[in-house]
Amino acid sequence: MVARSKGCARCVQRRVKCDENVPGCRRCDTYGFPCPGYDRAFKFVAGKPFRSRRRKSSNRNVEGTAAEGDASVQALTWPPSVNCAHLNVVQSLDTLVLELSKPFPETSAHVISRWFRFLPAVYGRNRTLDLTIQSFAAHHLGRMSDNMSAVQHAQSAYGQALYRLRTSLNNSECLSSEVFCAVLLLCLYELFANTHEADAWMKHAQALSQLVQIRGSHCYRNAFDQALLKASRGMMVMHSLFSGQSCFLASSEWHSVMGQQFNTGFSAKVDGLVEQIFAYFTFAPSLIHELYDLKEADHTSPSTTARVSNLLARTLDMQGKLLIWYDQFARVVPVPHEVLSPSGDSLYPVVLWYSDENAATLFCSYYSYMLVLCEILRVCGYPGEHAAMLVYFRDQICKSVEFNARGLLGPYRMAFALRVAYEVPDPTTKLWIEGCLQRLSKVYAAAHPQNFG
Repeated sequence: MVARSKGCARCVQRRVKCDENVPGCRRCDTYGFPCPGYDRAFKFVAGKPFRSRRRKSSNRNVEGTAAEGDASVQALTWPPSVNCAHLNVVQSLDTLVLELSKPFPETSAHVISRWFRFLPAVYGRNRTLDLTIQSFAAHHLGRMSDNMSAVQHAQSAYGQALYRLRTSLNNSECLSSEVFCAVLLLCLYELFANTHEADAWMKHAQALSQLVQIRGSHCYRNAFDQALLKASRGMMVMHSLFSGQSCFLASSEWHSVMGQQFNTGFSAKVDGLVEQIFAYFTFAPSLIHELYDLKEADHTSPSTTARVSNLLARTLDMQGKLLIWYDQFARVVPVPHEVLSPSGDSLYPVVLWYSDENAATLFCSYYSYMLVLCEILRVCGYPGEHAAMLVYFRDQICKSVEFNARGLLGPYRMAFALRVAYEVPDPTTKLWIEGCLQRLSKVYAAAHPQNFG
């Protein structure tokens, strides 16, 4: 998402010259309209949608008749009638929502899957969002049923959604909840579908971050917008981490916005702890950026010594906060217990089993953050058994894979934790993680081992 014009939004839309007067341009004043300002003129920039080769023949076709008994493929057989097509997409979404919840209860409170349940209700409100929903649903249902025609349709709808989004971002609907939802879905589509460009999702995540900021903190006061914000914040933090940019969500203002609750399904006490650990995570990019900057610094310089001291103080403070958080969380949520590996894994014959995927994801977030902090302390030369703790937290993450990587959203839940675990130097474990990633990438393209190099 980059600047397109310096004029106000109305002048850009009308394609007339704007005098860029502050606080509002004179042309709007002449026509008797309040000037909308200069922060809404932007366009969406993303990589070209990838295309696979068209098959000469197929037993299944999006426009044709699905194989008997294949409900998900039947749901993608869109007839000419507009009303029937609309109904069919909603049915497809219902099927997808059920699949996204598996193997856990459909009533799961997990924020990542919960927001998908809004999609059937919002489908039909906005053309840009409709195309994005069609693309996302067709991709997943096509993969589930091995229907390559559906996957190809998803790629086509994705390209149309990108084209339509450029228009949406330059008119009055640019700050709407529907456009926000479309940008989030496009980012997720890249994570799940794009095997050709490892960083394609970063372009969408950057757009997502910019759109959230441009909309302003006051735009997240209903259940739908809050669900979208909470579903997208992990990607925004990851974009900040990998891009080297500061994380705007680390401010107290945004912590307050994200702390609002709209029937998440968690208890009030667990709600607070969920928000607390995420607030802590918004500081992770700045800690990691400082660590990498210091690796290139002159360590004989007094200024570098002062920076190392400051980083150590911040890291130890965060480590202390996380230890307190874990103690409180373990009192209200069952801690994982050990069971024999259902798959008979040779490296990890004993694995961790959790009460549900919500708990598993939060525990894995804790393991990941603690691993990062231990690495910072090790690199900075702080006394302690940091190497042993790195191995411990790495193994906790790996032992969580069999439980928490299940289902369509499993790879999404485990991707960051595995990315962190992959950095702990151990050739045997790295090969094991690469094997996991190879399997997970069949559903979640961003998990492909080549992206972890």
